Amino acid sequence: MLEIAGIVAPVFLVVLFGFGASKLRLIMDAEVDTILRFTTHFAVSALLFKATATLDLAKALDPAMLVSYYLSAFIVFVIGIVVARKLFRQRPGEAVASGFTALFANSVFLGLPIVERAYGEAGLAAGLAIVAIHAPLIYFIGVVTMESAARDGTGPVAAMRKVAFTLSHNPLLIAVTAGIFVNLIGLPMPTAAVEALALLAKAALPLGMFSIGATLTRYSLAGDLWITSVYVALALILRPILVAILAFGVFSIDPVAAKVAVMIAAMPGGINIYLFATLYKRSQALAANALLLGTAVSIFSIAIWLAVLG
Repeated sequence: MLEIAGIVAPVFLVVLFGFGASKLRLIMDAEVDTILRFTTHFAVSALLFKATATLDLAKALDPAMLVSYYLSAFIVFVIGIVVARKLFRQRPGEAVASGFTALFANSVFLGLPIVERAYGEAGLAAGLAIVAIHAPLIYFIGVVTMESAARDGTGPVAAMRKVAFTLSHNPLLIAVTAGIFVNLIGLPMPTAAVEALALLAKAALPLGMFSIGATLTRYSLAGDLWITSVYVALALILRPILVAILAFGVFSIDPVAAKVAVMIAAMPGGINIYLFATLYKRSQALAANALLLGTAVSIFSIAIWLAVLG
């Protein structure tokens, strides 16, 4: 148990440092936004580009691992929508936004540092394979579903245009695409460039964890906490259970890759669940609640999953 605490505690302490610094006004919101922008646009982009440019793609992009993770995530998304419609009587657009809170996991700023500390370089490589397509694929499904379901949506064709425009301007997707291109054609990179990317990449995870903690002070628990608890449970319990069933029981996956897929699935929703809800002005209170409560509860749930997986 002490070993698990040694994996989880440092990660959440950095998150707590960010939360405390923002709460005590040692750092202002505008400064946090600048850090977060630098982290996502440059540091994380450098991390993803360097990783995809040098990964053994045939080994890292294991179809069975990716199917285990994403099929489970989309099943939970559908369950979240159905629960919202049938149990909580939400309108179609609200139901999609609610389901999105159980679909999107904080795979970069919490998932990667946890799997790296738990499973080393092999775990990080598997985690990066999931992360490489996480945001584009999840947002694609979320936006298309919302535009198709919401009464004031513009329909699936316009949704496809919106997704295409958004993703074409997404620095993370650009970094991943460029990295895969460099990898496939075998383009050698100068040593200085590789070292510069490595320096930027080192800043990605600690700055990301700090920024996530700092942004949590902007939200407060409000509304129906029973609904929030249901969606946090879908994300932190059901989603990793489904991944574990597929990864360990259905497919023959490398044990480390299977554990990484489960652990990424066990991460709480990141700030993107609130941004998605805000974009469509639906289920914003639930998204804020899920962000706060999910992050707090995940301190314990992640430790439990690490103990279960070994």
